[in-house]
Amino acid sequence: MEIETDSSTEKKHFKVFSELELQEFQDKFVIRSLQFPDRAFSIARSDGTFHVNVTGEVVNLEGASKVYTVFGIAGSIRLLAGTYVLVITSRKEVGAYLGYPVFRVMSMKFLSCNEGLKNLTNQQKKDEAYFQTLLRTVEETPGLYYSYETDITLNLQRRYKMADGWMSKPIWKQADPRFVWNRNILEELIENKVDEFIVPLLQGNILLMCLE
Repeated sequence: MEIETDSSTEKKHFKVFSELELQEFQDKFVIRSLQFPDRAFSIARSDGTFHVNVTGEVVNLEGASKVYTVFGIAGSIRLLAGTYVLVITSRKEVGAYLGYPVFRVMSMKFLSCNEGLKNLTNQQKKDEAYFQTLLRTVEETPGLYYSYETDITLNLQRRYKMADGWMSKPIWKQADPRFVWNRNILEELIENKVDEFIVPLLQGNILLMCLE
């Protein structure tokens, strides 16, 4: 868990990894923090199985067909043929909230872990193809915002009522689930305890008066 100390208040707050290295192998995807390379996990391309903290694998890039940077994990979803993992592929800083940078999602992409597709019936393959069109729609969802360092779903009044130590919790735990756009696709990530990689997204408009 990445926790930083605010020198002005001596209070700790949780911070999500802001830049990730995504390595594509024939049998898996490996995602690791660029700032803390030993913090990583892999996802099997055959069935979407998670393996956390695969430090021995991330050091050796030999065999990786592609290596590039992503900016957060927005969720995962299981369909008929396997798992699809949603990653943020580009972002834009649009301001700050209480001194913490706020970003708008510019593009997203689903990683396909669905080798089980070849074992489906013809009807199941048609159903999977239809679901994939819905996933492409999700990738193009507009107006998504987030912060790596603080929750942006609560107003100032509610924030001031929170108990000491609240900001040391993972960002997804700080957030009001009613306003987390991707809450339903965070469950598997939460179960696998990859809190530092999880980015809760807020859909809507960020008012300039809320930005510093």
